[in-house]
Amino acid sequence: GIVILATILSSLGIPAEGIGIILGVDRFLDMCRTTINVTGDITAACVMDKTS
Repeated sequence: GIVILATILSSLGIPAEGIGIILGVDRFLDMCRTTINVTGDITAACVMDKTS
């Protein structure tokens, strides 16, 4: 999550201020990734229900 992302960005030489901005944007992107993941899980469950 956030700790790993911050560690990777600091190892790439991104300053702490830049990490703060990226983490602020990542919050929105994380919500999008979660929505896509849940939609995929629901779709797979529906397909499994119809085929069994």
